[in-house]
Amino acid sequence: MPDETPVADVIAALAAKSPAQRHAIARLLQPDGPSLDVLHWIAGQPDCDLATASMIFWRLLCLPANESVHAVQHRARVLELVLARSRGNEYRESRVGWDGMEVWDRTVLVGGTPSLPLPAGAIPTVLFGPFTGETPGPATHAFFEVSYEEDDAFDSLWRINRELAAAADWLTGKPAEVWMAAVEELYATPPNELYLWMVTQPECPAAVAGQIFWLCEPELLARDILSGTIKPKGALAEQFAVVGPVIDRWRASGFTPSDLDFSRFARPAKYRAVLGEFPGKPDPLQIPHGLADPVQGRRPEVPRICDDFAFWCIKRGLSSFVPRPRSAAMTEWKRSLAPAPPEPSRGWRWRDLFR
Repeated sequence: MPDETPVADVIAALAAKSPAQRHAIARLLQPDGPSLDVLHWIAGQPDCDLATASMIFWRLLCLPANESVHAVQHRARVLELVLARSRGNEYRESRVGWDGMEVWDRTVLVGGTPSLPLPAGAIPTVLFGPFTGETPGPATHAFFEVSYEEDDAFDSLWRINRELAAAADWLTGKPAEVWMAAVEELYATPPNELYLWMVTQPECPAAVAGQIFWLCEPELLARDILSGTIKPKGALAEQFAVVGPVIDRWRASGFTPSDLDFSRFARPAKYRAVLGEFPGKPDPLQIPHGLADPVQGRRPEVPRICDDFAFWCIKRGLSSFVPRPRSAAMTEWKRSLAPAPPEPSRGWRWRDLFR
């Protein structure tokens, strides 16, 4: 039976990567299990960046702990290593930028609530940051120069899908127009997990939430509920899982106000037609006012977000594979930017006059 957690292969691959690339990868690794060996190795490297050491420390200290006694002890050994090296001023380089937050769910880690007993002694002030260096590229980009097979060793160690993490990082801080454009660009992938992430973010614009809601086809969910059909598994179930959180938040705290137009995505007539198929039965979703019949809003010029190489990689990665090496990806991306060639002309003919 093949080794499902080839830590030695992972460490060998990391040895060939830069400190910034290791930071991007460490940020996505599980905080327990075999990943602890990998994080221990990264934290012990002479060129480990201070921001990376701090990130490893706070992730292992604050993220939910594995119930295994062995795992807790292993965490403690990594924490002690980071503390000892920090107190000895061994993490001298501080070139990597880190916002102090956990990837994907964006919980604040630095100074957060420990899930393990605090190690003996005060935590060195250097581990509190801030870390204002250059933000590393996505973890996905750290594998550009190797074959797809060579990064398979990491598959069992990821805490979150690399493409999803890259998408969340890319969207964070972007304006509402960009979020709305991304929703449309990624619709065919389908990115239901990313949609759910978007509608749970504090800054999610109301127009984006409405756009996602209607793209998830709530009329199909209503028909399943009214007909007593068991909700299917797979992609459709994930799609429906986005509908409920949008309704709940719209009714409760609401979303960030936005004057953008999402009415073009809404299909209230189609939804009411489904309700009409079941006379006498109440609306199972009770879609709130404003979401059910949105008024037309501002329709800005759609930003060309696929002109951004990082977003293009995210879109390709969620739907298929990003070409490797980087030069091949750049070539295909540039080709995608070129306008489509015009259809060949048939030339002018006399009979065209009589059409």
